[in-house]
Amino acid sequence: MFPMTVALERAARHFPGNTAMLEEDGRREDWATHVPAVARMAGALSALGLGPGDRYAILSPNSVAQASLIHAGYWSGRVPVPLNFRLASPELAAILRKCGARVLFVAPAFSGLAEALATGGWDGRCVTLGAESAGLAAAAPAIDAVAVTEADEAILLFTGGTTGEGKGVPLTHRNVVANGLQFATALGAVPGDLYLHVAPTFHSADLLGTAVTLAGGAHTYLAQPSPAAVVDAIEARGATLTMAPPVLLKGIVAQGLARGRALDRLRVFICGGAPVPLDLLAEAETQMPATAMVQGYGMTETAPILSFLHLPQARAVGADDPLKSSGKPLAGVEIQLLDPGPDGTGELAVRGPNVFAGYLDRPADTADAFEGGWFRTGDMARIDAHGFLHVVDRLKDVIITGGENVYSTEVETALLEHLSVAEAAVIGLPDANWGEKVVAVVVPTHGATPDPENLSVHCRQRLGGYKVPRDYRVVDALPKSALGKTLKAELRAMFTETPAI
Repeated sequence: MFPMTVALERAARHFPGNTAMLEEDGRREDWATHVPAVARMAGALSALGLGPGDRYAILSPNSVAQASLIHAGYWSGRVPVPLNFRLASPELAAILRKCGARVLFVAPAFSGLAEALATGGWDGRCVTLGAESAGLAAAAPAIDAVAVTEADEAILLFTGGTTGEGKGVPLTHRNVVANGLQFATALGAVPGDLYLHVAPTFHSADLLGTAVTLAGGAHTYLAQPSPAAVVDAIEARGATLTMAPPVLLKGIVAQGLARGRALDRLRVFICGGAPVPLDLLAEAETQMPATAMVQGYGMTETAPILSFLHLPQARAVGADDPLKSSGKPLAGVEIQLLDPGPDGTGELAVRGPNVFAGYLDRPADTADAFEGGWFRTGDMARIDAHGFLHVVDRLKDVIITGGENVYSTEVETALLEHLSVAEAAVIGLPDANWGEKVVAVVVPTHGATPDPENLSVHCRQRLGGYKVPRDYRVVDALPKSALGKTLKAELRAMFTETPAI
């Protein structure tokens, strides 16, 4: 394996005339120009007093400027920490203190944060991305690539914190490069590729672009994603690869936004970050016939992807079960199920070169997460007769009612087949008789009023009786993470004392 410094050097040496970065306004920067610019930005990091191994934070929507700043960290051995711009200033200040970042690069839209962060106890320096950061780079001498090793920290990301406070996940150069190579092997990445970055850079899904860097391809960024903006960018910029959460793909499909558009260059559309219904992929396939619709499963701790489901590959098996799976593990990813039950479902444990070594300053959490060298994902899964991986629920989201295990995703799938339900989340709430009861939280389709009795009849036709929700709650929207993952801890806290409809 090799570090990301070598990946950048290789792109400049072997693909100098290939586009590296494509701006929204059409301006292009090739690899022969991009890497020297990265070296100058690395010089700016040094001039700011940052040495190899030091961390610096970035608060910005997706942009070429942010990507170049991350590459400068790879190049110089400094460690970028992209921050979630949806967090409140006290939360950001806490993360900055935890990671030890003394410099924060902020997009102009967030430049007023400095005073609030100081109030939160962070006393570092804020640098505005744009004219100020460009001026620092212009004034600093370019520095040569630092001789980092594959075991050195490349980037620090924070988990979404769906079950509590997010954890710091240091990813090494080995982790990042390994997953880039695994992605390239699974789905292919070639010098002519243009990757549209839709997932926010602070989310690990953005690291899928590493495969394109390794291939000498190009990157382009979407700052404010929406279903229409994604389709417009794919068409206008000629993207060949992209990744987006189900909420965006669902909007594209529901509104028919891809119909009649010139999207033939798009080879692969990856959907992930939250459970992806098969019906959504199938309908997207009909609206974008030139594009392979792919579901991905992974975690921040695995840099990030563990498996891909390619619909044509699953259909070739000639059975329905694989189509509902998360695909097969990537090359180099080993999987096993811990303590499988009678139905073959157990906690998924993984190991491989893309798996991190431990959480930032949380030795107890790290010890709990590993068992005999295997990382415990916290996801319940099974493996079907054809070797396809089925992730059925988060271990913490499994509902135990009357001694029976209920996997919430199975109930959610059934609810989503009802015409009055646009979105659904199933949680367990305390019950005096059953220990926990199955509760469905639903977002109605436009103009619909879900009827609990009707929903229960619908579910009984598809599920065992103990899996049918006992209560229903109707909401306008579900609380979600940046990539559309439902925050069930928030739902449980919201509805513990709230009566049902």
